[in-house]
Amino acid sequence: MEIQVIIRNTSPIFSAAPGASSITLDGVFKPAGEGFPLTRARTMTVLAAQVDGALKPVELPVVPGNTMRNLLRRTMLKEVIEPTLRGTTKLGIGAYAAAYAGNASGNPDGKPSTLDEIVEMRAHPFIGLFGGGPRMLEGRLMIDTMYPIHSNATRVIGEGFESQIFNGKLTDFIWTRRVDPITRLLDEEDASIIEGGAAAANDWIGGLMASTKAKAAQRKKKDEEVTEVSEVKDPRGLTAFNAHEVVIPGVNWLWRIKADAPNDAQIGLILDALSKMPKYQIAGGHAKGYGEFIIESITLDGQKVWFDGHLDGEKVSEYLDALAEAMDSMSGEAFERFAASSKGA
Repeated sequence: MEIQVIIRNTSPIFSAAPGASSITLDGVFKPAGEGFPLTRARTMTVLAAQVDGALKPVELPVVPGNTMRNLLRRTMLKEVIEPTLRGTTKLGIGAYAAAYAGNASGNPDGKPSTLDEIVEMRAHPFIGLFGGGPRMLEGRLMIDTMYPIHSNATRVIGEGFESQIFNGKLTDFIWTRRVDPITRLLDEEDASIIEGGAAAANDWIGGLMASTKAKAAQRKKKDEEVTEVSEVKDPRGLTAFNAHEVVIPGVNWLWRIKADAPNDAQIGLILDALSKMPKYQIAGGHAKGYGEFIIESITLDGQKVWFDGHLDGEKVSEYLDALAEAMDSMSGEAFERFAASSKGA
């Protein structure tokens, strides 16, 4: 079973790449430490056809499958599972951790599940999809990387998206500036909440000025140009510029979800969670409003099941009914057994 979801981000997407980078104010990349701190966007190298028809590796911004898997898992738990269990049962701390992270520890049992446990757990609406646990139960769910529907991604996403293909710049930089709050005080009343009041504020600012002058003098000795921008990098680090590389708003993305022979309740749980997922945000930078999105379409094995911002009740009723029936009998016991270690048993 395959579900294809087309998502449109309505604010920048900030899926950060690991590692340190730097950038100048005019957008030139520099080795780490030579410019202003920059967090790059997560990318994947793909082959893309050029104007002359030749294939060339290009860097394409993506959202990793694990990021999307975690978002789907969290939505299922917060929007479907927890409301059902709340008020009737409580999960042990280990079962709760295993539900959200796949296991309560990083040390699996090293022994397989029994056949009875495999059959029971793989039929569970939630546990059967994600698997994991101390006995490394095999889940049914496979989550693909989310790709922008862009001309450079056509060899990856396949055919059928020609009307949505975008050709152009996908990323941009968002600059942020943090200012030392003590330098923003305007009168003694502003400083009255601070122990020591205006005198403490003046000492703080005096220390900042002395440190900045000493740093500037040291640079001059090295024959380095001292600019107004470099002088605002105070030693306390409270005044600083940095930049994020983000995917611009308005991009359509293709996200594929596959499940190995799921039961109807499991399909229902996936669909129900997808419909509720836009309550949350993709990737990072949530405090800055990054990662907001809407769902453009959902197809289930090629059949459209999403219309006007909602699931088509007639086309998915059997799956949602099966989910409702499974939720009526759901308790925390299955989660506790799933998370319990059998070491020493």
